[in-house]
Amino acid sequence: MSKIYKYFGSSVFELVFDKEGFCGVKCSLPKDYNDPYELFLAMDLNVPTEYLAFYNDVIQEMPQFPTSCFSKSPIVSPMWAHYANNHTGFAIEFDLEKLQQHFDGNPFWGVDYREEPHKSLGDIVQRAAELKKPRYTYDLQRFAFSEAYFSKYAQWSYEEELRFVDTTGVTEKAAGNDILYIPMDCLVSVIVGPKSDEQLITSSQKAVEECGLNWYQLVIGKSHPQPYFRSIDGTICTFKDGDVLAHDELCDRCEEPINSGSEMCPLCSITEAHAIEAAAGNPFRLISEAGQLEGYMRSMDAIHRK
Repeated sequence: MSKIYKYFGSSVFELVFDKEGFCGVKCSLPKDYNDPYELFLAMDLNVPTEYLAFYNDVIQEMPQFPTSCFSKSPIVSPMWAHYANNHTGFAIEFDLEKLQQHFDGNPFWGVDYREEPHKSLGDIVQRAAELKKPRYTYDLQRFAFSEAYFSKYAQWSYEEELRFVDTTGVTEKAAGNDILYIPMDCLVSVIVGPKSDEQLITSSQKAVEECGLNWYQLVIGKSHPQPYFRSIDGTICTFKDGDVLAHDELCDRCEEPINSGSEMCPLCSITEAHAIEAAAGNPFRLISEAGQLEGYMRSMDAIHRK
């Protein structure tokens, strides 16, 4: 079972679960994307001006379908920072196969990240611009549609994005927004951020209990290289091979996930003897004890400013 994830700010939790039996996901139009250059990623701008003008005219007629963005991962820190309001929000885990079955006929595709336009598009534009036959213009618009909706510059690749595009009119209007109402049986879990307040924690735990979903809180550890999760019963989990799974090896002291087979994580392995030895060998401590650390730092800063 493949999983995908949607990040939210804490203020919309009640709205997301406002319709009984459904999860409401807001959709946006391509013209409102956060990357204004996506439509022109598809096209090599170093082409004859008449070809570029033809392409520009064709994409003006491209349909604006409500679109919602998801991620393949629940541990993308920039996504938690941006879309989940600096880790105070939440994410929802969905069953991708169930989504595709329920919304059959609407693309639920991964985004292709690239540094340059697709090599085939130039030939398609040239043929359509020169021959001016409707079927070639149709081919161009279909190709441009796929590129516009499902390609982004490589600098966005950290998002690991998938997109849903409503080509059949399944979204509904609510307060002026296009909302995709997803049946609850397509949901797997709710994940709250490490900085979530008690209200969100309580509300989300109540919601998952009523709907039979899993609940996790994201944890930013001290030594584990990636965020991990703590379930509602305290089980420690990690994200591996596209799934949130219980992690068997935990530090005996802090219960962070470990992978080395040792009993403690690297930081908890530091003994009092290690700490004493490190402090004794720290030259800043010696300078500070002599009352000269502040002056030393000023002089070093002055050297580096030159």
